Amino acid sequence: MPLIGIVAESPVPDEPSRDLYVELKKRGFQARYLPISKLSAVIGVDRIAVETKGGPVYVDGMFVRGLGLLIDVDSLLRRITLLRILAENTVTINHVDALIRTRNKFETVYLLARGGVPVPTTVVTEDIIYAYNATQALGRAVVKPIQGSRGYGSFLVDDPDLAFNIYRYLLTLRKPLYLQEYVEKPNRDIRVVVVGGEPIGCMYRVSERGWKTNVAQGSRGEPCRVDEELAELSVRATEILGLTYSGVDIGEGKEGYVVFEVNASPDWREFKRTTGVNPAHHLVNVMANMLKA
Repeated sequence: MPLIGIVAESPVPDEPSRDLYVELKKRGFQARYLPISKLSAVIGVDRIAVETKGGPVYVDGMFVRGLGLLIDVDSLLRRITLLRILAENTVTINHVDALIRTRNKFETVYLLARGGVPVPTTVVTEDIIYAYNATQALGRAVVKPIQGSRGYGSFLVDDPDLAFNIYRYLLTLRKPLYLQEYVEKPNRDIRVVVVGGEPIGCMYRVSERGWKTNVAQGSRGEPCRVDEELAELSVRATEILGLTYSGVDIGEGKEGYVVFEVNASPDWREFKRTTGVNPAHHLVNVMANMLKA
């Protein structure tokens, strides 16, 4: 049977990685967990290989569960190239190029808007006066890291002068400014999980603590029905970014749905608890079909 690798950052598999491992074994596949920090590349005139201390890594398929949360540019570049090497002639879900697109919130929002997907008005700049004027124009703005997840490092500003001082500090750290209009919505947003071109379920992420609705920030999942508009919007966003699967975060704005972010390696613990749907089952089905093609 084919050998499928599960590549992730943690030395110990998280719950989604364990779910994938169990589902692969249940379906008769060989499975191997591969912490990305333990993968090395060897390149020579007659040899290009990805290895661990135990020797070369050969896989028929690969699930990539992210590039790492808090890593510097050098580590990110190493991991990108390493995964490109490993993905040659290998079925990969999600491919590293798609992971890069979604890791970069700037590129994500640009591609979604260009593809006709409703997104919040977004300003990206290194000009502090431009950012100050944009904050005045937006009224309330959410400031985010261009790379980031789980709501870490995101904050809400509505005072341009207070924001000015924060922006000045960020720019001294050589951090560009990424501002989005604050979308008035209920104390929740919607997470739709898409696999292989189909939404497999959704949940409300309900916050009792404030405007952030990330589960990592304490929000809880509640059942949600995927209506026709949610299905079309989440599938289109996933396809625009070249993803095989995703977690699409959608807000219920006053003028309709708006896509906040698209996650290429969503944590599905709360989704699984809320919906009873295990994405690993659907992902292994997609992997099996791609290997047959």
